Amino acid sequence: MELISKTEDENDLLYLYSAVIRVVFNDRIEEEEIEQLDVAEVISTFKAVAEIVDASVNEKIRNISDLLNGSQQVEDQGSAFDEYDRENGYIEEHSQEEIWETYRNALDNILQICIKNMRNSYKDCLESDLSDLLDYVVFQVEYDRETQAKE
Repeated sequence: MELISKTEDENDLLYLYSAVIRVVFNDRIEEEEIEQLDVAEVISTFKAVAEIVDASVNEKIRNISDLLNGSQQVEDQGSAFDEYDRENGYIEEHSQEEIWETYRNALDNILQICIKNMRNSYKDCLESDLSDLLDYVVFQVEYDRETQAKE
């Protein structure tokens, strides 16, 4: 996704979109079939895939990250001075690199939990169903917290 956000050439972008679509559908859709689609169909399919991934996977990863960091997100209502604060450098904007670094750390933590608690190899964890794996990690982190609280 980082590569997609940095790509400016339309042909390269369509190629990356089609590559993501092929990966999601486990290469059951051939490149030639995707090339026959209208540009709008490729873009709308990619956007649908991105929304599904964000809703199912990224939300779980953010939830796990919050559980591991011990913080719950509080919805920021904002204030009348936010624009002024941003202009004067009082509010730091998160760079794209910081966001990807946070995701990388969260994924590393998730894999460590899966390897230690499931007693599976790294390869087994990567080949598992991602949604089920993330559900298991949420369960395991909550269980560990309850166990620690009882002690």
